[in-house]
Amino acid sequence: MLSSPYPVPALQAYRAAMVLGWLAGVTAGAWVLIDPPKSYEGLGLMLTTAWGVFLSLGSALAALGHALRKYKVELPGLILALGGVVIYGYLSWVQTLTDSPGSGPRACLLVLLGCLIFARVRTLLHIDREGRRLAAMKEAPE
Repeated sequence: MLSSPYPVPALQAYRAAMVLGWLAGVTAGAWVLIDPPKSYEGLGLMLTTAWGVFLSLGSALAALGHALRKYKVELPGLILALGGVVIYGYLSWVQTLTDSPGSGPRACLLVLLGCLIFARVRTLLHIDREGRRLAAMKEAPE
């Protein structure tokens, strides 16, 4: 990855909102590790632990990336957090489609969150790829 400037304008409100949001993700992941939901047993409990770890670690990296304005730190955090959201989304859809239809709104919100995180990952990868392409063009012999 290039060491180019952070690909977001230096808006304090943006940085504060993103860091606060990702700190909430750290809290959610840690919470589920400390006090897992009682409705999950067996494989569900194992998956709950996995999404808690992914979300906590990923959110911490993403928050640090935003605070430091380093997308090389943010990107792996986003990918880990996305893994946690996907696992939690899966568990929520299983509940929704089996014994708890009232979990549908949560499942849909997790799809929304997953799509937003994926869009940020794709944006960072696109910006990096374009930056590398431009750098290679500048270095190419004429």
